[in-house]
Amino acid sequence: MPTAPDANSYPPKTHAYLSIHIAVLLFGGAGLFGKLIDLPAGSIVLGRACLGALFVYFFSQLSNFYPSQSSVRVQQFRPQSTQDFIVFCLLGIILAFHWVAFFEAIQNSSVAIGVLTFSTFPIFTTLLEPFLNHEPLKATNLLLAFIVFIGVALVLPDFDYNNRYTQGALWGIASGASFAVLTLLSKRMLKGYTSHCVSFYQNGIAAIFLMPFFALDIFEGTTQDWLYLLLLGIIFTAIAHTLFIHSMQALKARTASLIASLEPLYAILLAWLFLGESPSLYVYLGGSIILAVTLYVMIKNQ
Repeated sequence: MPTAPDANSYPPKTHAYLSIHIAVLLFGGAGLFGKLIDLPAGSIVLGRACLGALFVYFFSQLSNFYPSQSSVRVQQFRPQSTQDFIVFCLLGIILAFHWVAFFEAIQNSSVAIGVLTFSTFPIFTTLLEPFLNHEPLKATNLLLAFIVFIGVALVLPDFDYNNRYTQGALWGIASGASFAVLTLLSKRMLKGYTSHCVSFYQNGIAAIFLMPFFALDIFEGTTQDWLYLLLLGIIFTAIAHTLFIHSMQALKARTASLIASLEPLYAILLAWLFLGESPSLYVYLGGSIILAVTLYVMIKNQ
């Protein structure tokens, strides 16, 4: 691994918190595009990743964008070793799966169910981080995970896999689990690379990975689909993803993940405003349990 940047190049925590909250607001809006864009989930992700990679690279070349990191960015934008390149490839593939699962969840169910089941990822992070740090797994975390999945059970209309809403919820859980892995691995890569670099390789490799499967489908989109893809790729991906990764330079992985648990609140509100979606009582109850547990874990780990 390359030498880590000087600690002074890391953003202050106040800037990190501001960055992550803006990112989470944008992440909340991203779910709407699963309903607005009339393309398969893989095609949406391919367009999102391509545009995201291009604009992250563009942002990285602006000398006044996070000027405290400018000298580090020039020196470390390229992978410093074959091992790091392999890790970047792995991150890109995980990101591709995470996004495909997320949009499959929303397309098969609703924005509320998709984002609420995805928001289980802080629990996955809490369960996985001790293994990566060679720490014992606490029984309390297992209990919290059990409570969260009670909330997920309430969100489900039934346990029949043939029900599209159940399929959507399962896709959402898969999206949450993969995002937890992505968060933890990205945190480790930030010890030697800037947020622009990590974000660029994640998006770029995700696009390359998906291209053989969805390159033809994406050209079947309408002009409106492409306009939505531009918004999704530039604002809700390039800017949001870079801000999120950038904030993790000053925040713990669990803290970053748990702040992002606010995403469902933004997403449900935006879906109600723009799509007219109104969640059922059980979705509200299950979502409240999920969000209450993640909020408790966030406060506990501060």
